[in-house]
Amino acid sequence: MGNTCAWPVLRTTDLAEAWRLAERLLSVASWYRPDGCYLEAWALDDDVLRRLTADLPGATVEMYGQGRATLPATASLGVSAFAQAAEALKAWAEITRCYVLWHDMKWPAVAELGLAEEYKYAELQVACNSHDIHCEEWAAEHTVFIHARPGHEARAAWLAARVGARIVGPSEEGW
Repeated sequence: MGNTCAWPVLRTTDLAEAWRLAERLLSVASWYRPDGCYLEAWALDDDVLRRLTADLPGATVEMYGQGRATLPATASLGVSAFAQAAEALKAWAEITRCYVLWHDMKWPAVAELGLAEEYKYAELQVACNSHDIHCEEWAAEHTVFIHARPGHEARAAWLAARVGARIVGPSEEGW
């Protein structure tokens, strides 16, 4: 057991730009399942929660307030296709802080860095309206994160370079 480490490789106000970078990074993965993906969004009031679930009726809701019966809440949605994830993320990003995470994938081996193929810690995330992976604080920008094994900043930098990006901030502990 262990946690990933997440490196930000893009911060932008243009969600389409963040999405294009995510698509390019997924193409570098040695393997990924499009249905190994889910979205999560935060609702601090009834209006936001109603809008989240109206936009994507298949979402599940978990309350975190008193006795796990009141707000705040998270809405979660598993998706089965890249296009479905794009549409869902766009809808939710217009409402609140949210993210999409691909978790059923592999980063390729990087022989020149002495790194084997990585499955356990390989993830890719687009955090909307936030600079952190948990979307705890609102930001005007969207952030793309490469998750990898702790200590493998060189892998994250190598992956980013493959698609014309670079690490743009400090890492944070993942999940």
